[in-house]
Order: sequence, then structure tokens, then C-alpha cells
Amino acid sequence: MIKTIIKKRIKYSLLGSAVCALLFFIAPVYADITRVYQPYVEQGERELEYGATLRDLGGEDILLNRVGVGYAWSDKIFTEVYLLSESIGHDGEEIRGYEAELKWQITEQGEYWADWGLLVEAGGARDIDRRELAVGLLWAKELGSRWVGTANAIVEYEYGADIEEEVETALRAQFRYRYSAAMEPALEIYLDDQDWAAGPALMGIQKLGGRKQLRWELGLMFGLDAETPDTSLRFGLEFEF
Repeated sequence: MIKTIIKKRIKYSLLGSAVCALLFFIAPVYADITRVYQPYVEQGERELEYGATLRDLGGEDILLNRVGVGYAWSDKIFTEVYLLSESIGHDGEEIRGYEAELKWQITEQGEYWADWGLLVEAGGARDIDRRELAVGLLWAKELGSRWVGTANAIVEYEYGADIEEEVETALRAQFRYRYSAAMEPALEIYLDDQDWAAGPALMGIQKLGGRKQLRWELGLMFGLDAETPDTSLRFGLEFEF
């Protein structure tokens, strides 16, 4: 019993040290319409992820890509590391940064009136001295027999020699209708310093046997003000095993 407790403490101590090191050296390269995070973690889950956002910047299309590898260390803690790139006008692709995130499921699903989690993101740019640290509160709640509401309230701190230090806030929200596991329509809202956007989304899960499954998301966001791109098309694909 004592040996088991000591091993667990060592495991979480090493995990905490690794996470702190990641948070010190890297942070999100850009604020981007990527997804609305759910607060849930499944122990032992391994994940390979690809995500992309195509943004219409006044006739010039910019494709932002992210490739990630993630692992759930327990039924509470999930970490993922991303490689970020940018492709302008489909002429080529350039690696432009890295990102790491830690998600902590604070409450058990259905334990309280809503489910809560915490997200910490950090990363850095490739060619400039720009770093960013973000902390977000994750919230989800059943809104009837088929509707689910999810929200992310995020605070970001930007710093580095090539930018002006500042603190920014962001809000992401999703209202999802559970039509079936393979097809769930939703309405999403993204509000931050770069984007005020909203639009429809579709998502679903395809079971592959055992713990293997494909999770996909597709959303089309429309700008709500003059400074936001007219359209942003986002896509995400996760292979979980």
C-alpha cells in the first residue's frame, strides 16, 4: 500500500515537472478558431490529431494547420503537444510554432449541476520572440434530454521581445444537439481579440472496435464585425486508441 502511494506521488511529481517545463518554454502562436473544449478525460486514452482552419482574409486564403499527439495520464489529467504550421494561398507550408496543453477534469460527469475542467496552454513562435500562456475554465451541462451546452472562458498573457506584453480574454461556446453518436449538429460562438464569429458545426464519432474510434468536427464560422474574416472553415480529426 505504502509503495503504491509513493509510486503514484513520484509519477505525478514527474508529470508536474514535465508540464511546468513545457509551460515555461512554449505558448500558443496565434489565437485561432480551433474548437470548443469539453472538460472530460478518459484514463489511458491515446490520441493522434489533425486540425485545420481556412480563413478568408479579404481574398487571400490562409490555412492554419495543427498536428498533435496526446495521452491521458489518469482519469483527471490529459496532455497534448502540437506542431503548428501556416500555408498562405496554398503555395507552400511553413512550420511556425509549437504548442502544449494540459486538461484537468475537476469534477466527475454528472456529479454536480454542471461539469467542470481546467485547460492550460502554452507555446512559442519559430521566427520571433513571442510567447503566450493561457488558462481556461471549461464548463459543460445537459440542457434537456438531447441538448448540451459547453463554454470555455480563457485568459491569455502574451509576452516576448517582439510584442507588447498584454492580457487578453476569450470566450468560446457551443450548443450541441445529440441526434446520434455519428452525427451531432451544433451552433458555436468564438469571441476574442482577433475574432467575433459564430456559425454552424457538425461532429460525430465512428467506432472502430475496442477503444479505437475516429472523432471528427466540421464548422463554418461567419465574422460578426468588420475586423473578423468573413468566413473561417474549421476541421478536426482525432484517432483515439
